Amino acid sequence: DCWVALNGKVYDLTEFMDRHPGGPTTILSWAGKDASKMFNDIHKGIKIEQYLRPEAFLGDLGVDENLMSDSFWHTLRKARIQEVKEELNRLNQAVIRDGDAHPGSVKAGRRQPTSISKLLQENNLDPDLRATLQSLETQKRVALDVEDFARAQEIKIRADALLAEAQVSMVSKQDRSGGIPLSEVAHHNKPHDCWVALYGQVYDLTDFLLHHPEQRNAVLAWAGRDASPMWNKIPGRFPSSTWMDYFMRPEARMGEVGKEPQADPREEEIQQLQDELRRLEGPSEDDIQAAKVGATRAVSAVAEASKLSEEARFPRLQQIIAGKKQQFFTRAEVAKQKGPPGGPPGTEPYIILHNRVYDLTPLLQNHPGGDGVLLSRAGTDATKDFELFEHSEKSRVKRDQEMLVGEIVPGERVDWTAEVTTGGVESTMKKANSEVARYLRYKATDALVAMVALYVHWSFQKRKPLSKLTYSRGLRHLHLIMAVGIFGALGSAHAASRAEGPAKKRYLSIHKQTGVAMLLALAVRVYLRMRSGIPPRFPGHPAMKFIETQSLRLFYALLLVLPVSGMANEYYLRWAPGAETTGHKEDDERNTARAKQAIAVHTRLGKFFEFAWLPFHLGYTSAYHYSRGRGVVRKVSPFI
Repeated sequence: DCWVALNGKVYDLTEFMDRHPGGPTTILSWAGKDASKMFNDIHKGIKIEQYLRPEAFLGDLGVDENLMSDSFWHTLRKARIQEVKEELNRLNQAVIRDGDAHPGSVKAGRRQPTSISKLLQENNLDPDLRATLQSLETQKRVALDVEDFARAQEIKIRADALLAEAQVSMVSKQDRSGGIPLSEVAHHNKPHDCWVALYGQVYDLTDFLLHHPEQRNAVLAWAGRDASPMWNKIPGRFPSSTWMDYFMRPEARMGEVGKEPQADPREEEIQQLQDELRRLEGPSEDDIQAAKVGATRAVSAVAEASKLSEEARFPRLQQIIAGKKQQFFTRAEVAKQKGPPGGPPGTEPYIILHNRVYDLTPLLQNHPGGDGVLLSRAGTDATKDFELFEHSEKSRVKRDQEMLVGEIVPGERVDWTAEVTTGGVESTMKKANSEVARYLRYKATDALVAMVALYVHWSFQKRKPLSKLTYSRGLRHLHLIMAVGIFGALGSAHAASRAEGPAKKRYLSIHKQTGVAMLLALAVRVYLRMRSGIPPRFPGHPAMKFIETQSLRLFYALLLVLPVSGMANEYYLRWAPGAETTGHKEDDERNTARAKQAIAVHTRLGKFFEFAWLPFHLGYTSAYHYSRGRGVVRKVSPFI
């Protein structure tokens, strides 16, 4: 039961998390929360709707206008628990009086659960059996995390055998002679237990997924449902109602789709009340203890697996590279391979992962995290960042099949198993460094607040009017804000180019904010400049006056185009109408191309601005005026 809020919308990711390319662990860590910032940082420009079933969208994220304190909420919760128990007792007593052996009655016991997770919620379950089942469920989750579906299926068979031995029955199977209702098919919607209905027949595709992992995501999107409508839309030789008969193993056919069993309204009401009671009461002490025991039994295997090499954790990778002759690269050679994409041969963007060299070209425009993340790591060893996002075995296999170009020479390889072993010391050092960095950030914030207060104080003290033959104080303040914006934007851009991960994103955010401040100051400056007197030009040589005038005009043009080009890139990546709005896939491709053009213009103009215009205008012209006794700083300072 996993709900996540993304960009103002709420999605039910319970079904999707098992086929998430990064595994379910990342999604579960954000269950019940607003994960918009995390999602946008990793999947910039990605439309999540194209990966989800339509029913996964639950609605827009609202605001609770009746927020209450925790103590008051718990008071209401306890009162509701008492109401539910009384209502359950009333219904059960009514069943007994009717003499009906109802599954929810006291005489017949609780309604038979539909899954092991619901069985674990039963209060009358044997403690030893509960602990064993909880351990198996935890091991199954670990197997699903690493996409070991064969292992998950083995664990499911062991759990079924254990239940049969303990004579614990799950929900009764329907009579296959009358067909399998879709309500029963809906319970089999996982990678290790996958049923699909097609043309009135039910098929078990679990083994098919194990032998054809490349089709896993498409099949799982319809697991537990009738996929006939989508099957009819597949182009080419499909649709074909006989395809499954010719190409699927006979044992995969489970039976025909049957009618839904008649539901007892009283039974459904009891089940709804029991589910509500479990949610309100939360897990019992036995449940918590069983979960801890199960996690303890599985954690050792996970810890040992994390110390293994990539080939040991994912044996299929060895089959791909076995017998292949790979080219050897030095790290210096790979560092020169930074792109740009589509450039001449020999300039392709390369990256190092686990001592192997990969060409990023096939992955560009297909990476869920966007091209920017890939190109920012081009020419470097990105193994730590790659492992941080828990890429699945399927993505690693596809990576080695399509992108592998060589290996790092033996003398320059890194032993990543040793890196994991020493991870405890490194994490301690990083934690200490983070504490120091946090302290310095607080002090920097205090210093910034003090500087702003001092700036306001000086401005208040120096508020007498100036001569109309020079710049007004308002223009001088704007000049200072523009200078802060210029040097802040340039400094944050350089800091972002040298940083990685979250630090890089913070510097880019500062770069955008200072650029917007510079643009706003420029707009106000133009408005005030048009309303104020124009001071006479500095006396000097006509050629020098011409150069200074044209330099100022170029200055304002650059200050306008630079932030506008950056905003254009952001617009085409985030807000421009795409295929989701217009229904045309070409719109997404057009937006991506225009975003790349905008950022290319932004980057080139920024380099020209920094390395050509600034040294000339702020260096040569200022030195020229100063050599003739003209105090340039005095004429533009707002505190004179």
